[in-house]
Amino acid sequence: MLDRRLKEITLLRDRFGELETGFNSEWILFRRFQLPPGWNRTVIEILVEVPPAYPQTPPDNFYVTEGLRTASGGTPGNYSEGVEKYGKRWAQFSYHVQDWSPSSDLLDGHNLLTFVLGVEQRLREIP
Repeated sequence: MLDRRLKEITLLRDRFGELETGFNSEWILFRRFQLPPGWNRTVIEILVEVPPAYPQTPPDNFYVTEGLRTASGGTPGNYSEGVEKYGKRWAQFSYHVQDWSPSSDLLDGHNLLTFVLGVEQRLREIP
């Protein structure tokens, strides 16, 4: 399954640019994730954890640099700060994929790219 993850990480790099991963691709860190209008920042770090049972089990939730607020200063819904991950404090967004359906063909079913595209969509809806 590591080979699949590496192929999917290539898809993520092609779409989002530079990123970092854990030794076994158990996490993915986007250092400069572009936020849509409506936030107090334009770029943020985003962390996605890849579960051990991936791809049968999808990633669950995502993490951002603490202090993210809407442009009007409000705290986003389903967001909590103070989560420790990999030696850093993060804020967690509750985000759960519905009807996850991976396929042996990476481009035919759900994958890490479709998950992060869902994160991107979620960030467009929150403010």
